[in-house]
Amino acid sequence: MRAVKFPFTLIAIAVMLIVFVVNEIVSWDGGPFRIMVWGGGRLADSLGVSYETVFEKFQLYRLLTYGYVQTAVWHLLANGFAFWSVGRYLEKRIGTGLLLLVYHTSLVAAGAFIFLFYPNSFNYGASPAIFSCFGLLTHWLVRDKALWRAYRTQKGFVYCVLFFVFSNFLGLASLVIHFLGFATGFLFGFFIRENRESAK
Repeated sequence: MRAVKFPFTLIAIAVMLIVFVVNEIVSWDGGPFRIMVWGGGRLADSLGVSYETVFEKFQLYRLLTYGYVQTAVWHLLANGFAFWSVGRYLEKRIGTGLLLLVYHTSLVAAGAFIFLFYPNSFNYGASPAIFSCFGLLTHWLVRDKALWRAYRTQKGFVYCVLFFVFSNFLGLASLVIHFLGFATGFLFGFFIRENRESAK
């Protein structure tokens, strides 16, 4: 596999960690230990996405920033490790630029279209982007069954399977936004092909 000089996967996880720490600091008077378990916080309120903030206040930047907000410890660990597992694999095969495109396009698509189903929801977290990576990889697996044997030997494979299944039991809204991210990534599969040379 080729080495990626500036791996977006690790940079994104570092940003998630920084946002997590800053959110704990600025939300200290609101019960930081409660936030670490249940989520929320002032930074999440400022960077998360809702119908009002996007479509009424036109704070369109939130369609990107919400994907870097993980406030509870379990949320940060679950999403961070899932993205590390699948993101590294994809980044070595499609390059940093295309991974950036897939990641952020899925955040925008899922973050906007979720309000067709849940107009009163308030969302944050990287899971729609992670599911878009799963969607792209699934498209490849459907077209090339041999790729399955290669991917299941990768570090984090079992975790990704468990994450894919059990993260959808967090509620119907989570299932819908995950599906929107997955569908975006799957559609990308019609245009983005695995770089075989990068796997050598």
